[in-house]
Amino acid sequence: MREAEFFARLAQRLGNRLPQAEPSLHVPGPPPFWRHHQLPLAERVRKFQHELQQLGGDCRIYASHAALGRGLAALIAELASSRIGVWGGEFTRLYPVAEWLPGYPIVTWDPQEGNSDRRAQWACVEVGLTGCDWAVADTGTLVLCSSPEQGRVTSLLPPVHVALVRISQLVTRLGEVLAALADRPQDMPAAVQFITGPSRSSDIEGDGTVGIHGPAAVYALLWDDTGEWPTPGGEEQA
Repeated sequence: MREAEFFARLAQRLGNRLPQAEPSLHVPGPPPFWRHHQLPLAERVRKFQHELQQLGGDCRIYASHAALGRGLAALIAELASSRIGVWGGEFTRLYPVAEWLPGYPIVTWDPQEGNSDRRAQWACVEVGLTGCDWAVADTGTLVLCSSPEQGRVTSLLPPVHVALVRISQLVTRLGEVLAALADRPQDMPAAVQFITGPSRSSDIEGDGTVGIHGPAAVYALLWDDTGEWPTPGGEEQA
């Protein structure tokens, strides 16, 4: 059956009139007004937190780097985790996880390890701890770019994923991320992960299951690296 005949029959069955001409799109992509849609910083923070929580994730906000460290220690204790896996490289210089989590076994992603050693090390990791490249307020999405020191396994394999996010990394729209990636074609990472809440899968009957193809729990710990986020009366706003 030809395409035109198929759509004609479908329109007839639905009682609809078949369009005589294809609609034309003069400007590809989103409408021009959407390209300039921006939320102020405080609204981006609140929007991201709301959207992630609506998806079943958890977002906590801290006023400083030091407060973030205390908040991370409290969260790991709350999760009763025994083995933590973290990104390597620049991540460990920005976030002194070993100092913040004394007494916890910590596995650091090492590109020099062989695959068999890496599998053995990461098989028992309960919490994957990463940074991010962007966080999208409109959708509650974390965007992670892979690198030799930032292995994808860190956020995919452990049942719990905790992302440490600088407030300055928040953008309003997903289009901002895509435009930034398009501007660096010679420096494109091997993988870009768009993580929108805990992993969800459904079978053919529509029965949903959480945590089959990724973490069952996602936490985003935002901290203010701008000095612009007001946090009256305490270290955290939740």
